[in-house]
Amino acid sequence: MDAISDTDIARSRLDPRFKQSLLTRALEQLLATLYRMEHDPAYSDAASLRALRDGALVAVELANRIRHLEEQSRLAEST
Repeated sequence: MDAISDTDIARSRLDPRFKQSLLTRALEQLLATLYRMEHDPAYSDAASLRALRDGALVAVELANRIRHLEEQSRLAEST
């Protein structure tokens, strides 16, 4: 998994397309981790299940941010 650097975060504040790409990458990494957690019996304890739930909530938030960026991009392109 590629780590997201402080440089990436700074660039995302200036470049909406890069921000969308960064959020997409983070979401893909999160979903891959959640998938592994869901299918690995080693993650069946209460703490891991809580982490799985928290990760799912973060995934929803990231997806909403990506959707919002896409809507902003479409609006900007139509004007």
